[in-house]
Parts: sequence; C-alpha cells; structure tokens
Amino acid sequence: MTGLIAAMDRIRRHASLAMTLCVALFIWHAAPAHAGEQVVNVPLAGDASISYLLTQKDGSRPAWILVMFPGGDGALQLAQASDGGISLREKNNFLVRARVLLTDDRFATAIVDAPSDQPGGYSDGFRASPRHAQDVARIAADLRTRFPEARLVLIGTSRGTISSAFVSRALPDTWDAVIHTSTLSSPARGEALPLIGFNYGEIHARQLFVHHVDDGCFLCSFSAAQRIADNGHDLIAVSGGSARGNPCEAMGHHGFYGQDEAVVAALKAWISGAPWSKEVD
Repeated sequence: MTGLIAAMDRIRRHASLAMTLCVALFIWHAAPAHAGEQVVNVPLAGDASISYLLTQKDGSRPAWILVMFPGGDGALQLAQASDGGISLREKNNFLVRARVLLTDDRFATAIVDAPSDQPGGYSDGFRASPRHAQDVARIAADLRTRFPEARLVLIGTSRGTISSAFVSRALPDTWDAVIHTSTLSSPARGEALPLIGFNYGEIHARQLFVHHVDDGCFLCSFSAAQRIADNGHDLIAVSGGSARGNPCEAMGHHGFYGQDEAVVAALKAWISGAPWSKEVD
C-alpha cells in the first residue's frame, strides 16, 4: 500500500509539472511580445506638455513612424504604470485598435494625446490652429531624435482628419505621406466644420483617403471623399465588415469594424510603395 501511495504521488507531481509547463507555454505564445509600448511626454511652451503612445517591435529600427490622431475629442488620458502597463481612453477607436497590427520591423506608431492645457481635449478649432501644428512639430522633432533615419507619416481618422489636414499643410517638410481615414466632409448639423472647402492641393506630401462605402455617419460622406480623391489623390474604398451600434462611432463602418487587418494591410502597402488594394472587401 505504501508503494502504491508513493507511486500515485509521483504521478500527481509529474502531472502538475506538465500542467505548469503547458500554462507557461500558452502565456508565452499569447503575450504581445512583438511590440513594446511607452508613453513619451514632450514639453511645450510654458508649463504645458503633450504625450504620445509609442508602439514599436522590440529591438526594431523602423523605417516608418505613423503619427496618428484618433477621432472624437482626442483626449486619450495616456498614463503608464510603474510595471509598464498602459491606460488610455478610446480603446475601440480604429487607429488605437490598429496600432499593434500596424507595428512590425518596418513600422512603428505614435498616437498623440491632447496637450495638458486642453483638459477638454481637442476642439475642431484647436485642431485647425497654428498652436496645434506647433505642438505636433515638437513631437516630430522628438521622433526624429529617436529614429533619425525613419520617415514620418501623418494619419487622422474621423475628427482626427482635421488634424491630418491642417497639420500636414502647416508643416510641409515634415511628412513623407498623409492619410485621411473616414474624412469629415459635411456640416455638423448647422455648424460648419473647418474642413468644409479645405484645399487638399495645398498639402505637399502624397495623400491617401480611406473610406467605407457604407459609412453611415452624417458627417462623413463616401461620395465626398471620392470627389476629393479625384483631384489627384489616392483612395481606398472599404466594404464589408461587422458594423454595430452608432454609425458615427468606432464599432460602425465609420471605424472599419471587422475589417481592421485588411485595411491595415492596404495602408502599409500604400505607404511603402508596394502594390496596394484600391478596394478592400
């Protein structure tokens, strides 16, 4: 009987060890080890500052840094804990969701928060202001210090396209390319948006417009984006996906929900000069 009990104890110990190894392997494979993230704080004039979330593959030397502006008020409230954990608002925004898909050996992303002296986030007018462009110039300078050989691409989505339009025009020598996704194009229920009548031809960098053909947001017309792109710019028309909820929010066609991987693949191909899909479905 004593020998039987000892044998059973050995079996239990081996089984426990095997289970521990299996769990460890599962955790290792499931962890996002391909990308490291840090919140970078950049000082501005006076006592203000602006932060961005830098996401890059560990040990990489990216050729492209994508400076990205989510929609809404843009107040991400970026923070990094002592253990490296990141907290931020707007986790479902297309550009926030896509940052890990965008990141690889060649690409890193920098998602820009609202400056500290704008606690309510970005207004449309602030996004169109010279001050906003000056803030982004500070971020671009910081990124060039970290990645002197990388080229910078400016990307905005929804209300972030006010930033991508005005900042790219104000800083013509900064950007290799500019991408506007789900571009605002229609009056905001009686209030004119800064982009109404904006001359995209005044932007020096090559430009890409990305828009879902069934975008149901009243501010963002696919036909309007198509007309803008017809003036010498590139367009990716997206269809399909699994839209849900508010048509002006990130889980709708407005945010390319359900098409993240296909849209990201097309974006990266266009940026790098590879053959790219003009239609994503």
